[in-house]
Amino acid sequence: MATEDVEVADITTEHTGNHQRRKRRGSTPAVASRPFAGRIGGNAEFTLSPDDASFKSVVSRLPDAAATFSWAASFRLTGFADVELWKEATIEGIGTCLQIYLAGLYAIGLGRAGAATALGPIAPAAFGAVSNFLLIALFVYAGGPVSGGHFNPLITMAAFFARLAVFPRTVLYVVFQCAGAVVAGLLVRVSLGEAPASLRVIPGCYIDAAVVTPGQAYVLETMSSFALIFIAFGVGLDPRQRDVFGPALSPILVGLSVGLCSFATGVARPGYAGASLNPARCLGLMSAAENFEYHYIHWFGDITAAMLNGILYWAIPIYKT
Repeated sequence: MATEDVEVADITTEHTGNHQRRKRRGSTPAVASRPFAGRIGGNAEFTLSPDDASFKSVVSRLPDAAATFSWAASFRLTGFADVELWKEATIEGIGTCLQIYLAGLYAIGLGRAGAATALGPIAPAAFGAVSNFLLIALFVYAGGPVSGGHFNPLITMAAFFARLAVFPRTVLYVVFQCAGAVVAGLLVRVSLGEAPASLRVIPGCYIDAAVVTPGQAYVLETMSSFALIFIAFGVGLDPRQRDVFGPALSPILVGLSVGLCSFATGVARPGYAGASLNPARCLGLMSAAENFEYHYIHWFGDITAAMLNGILYWAIPIYKT
């Protein structure tokens, strides 16, 4: 072997040895990921154990760092003073903005293609379902380690009613999600350079009041949102699933559930362009269109679904009592 090759081999060996010694000494920086019971894909892997030395001090500031907590602890307002919680809410706002910007672009494009094929709304609904599946899964993967990867008031409110997220986190997340959604909607309008009236028919947010009654829209929104939460909680937030497939597959399964629900509701009823499944998305895109007809149903239906899911988890609790 040449002298140069021996020197390179020695340097490589020395570098590898130094790296292994640093790992043994614990010099690798600790990962900055705070425990949170409502983290999608976490399956309670990232909650704080009562045996942890810092358990009492952490839970006193933010009770949802633990697997279980009381309603009284949930409504403790000290969480609003937690700077890290505001940072996590900011990530929720930015992530929601980026997600809805992309979702708005392909929703508008697909909505205009509804009459382009003999299949009518089926083709754009199918493309939209696949797009939603990929979009949601990737964003959950991206935001999950920091904020829990909600990017949707429906998920955040459902986590609150199931006692997986405390009241301060719920309020901050929903406010930042809605703010990010409105910014995204306005950016979509600016990007396309179109008048608000041309953005009214958006899949998932448009309901023809002349064809669909408020009662029909409410039932469609409530039941599809409840189905989404039922699946999302079962595959993404139930700690019993960690023994089945672990946390890594959960975002993909949550994305699939969103795609399935959006497709089912997008082809079923004339005059109904699909369930919202995310009231912040419709808030942002309807702000861009300057049209809020039936928008209250996107909230009432989702809140009802979140409460039904909370009752279900109260009747059949995750943990033994």
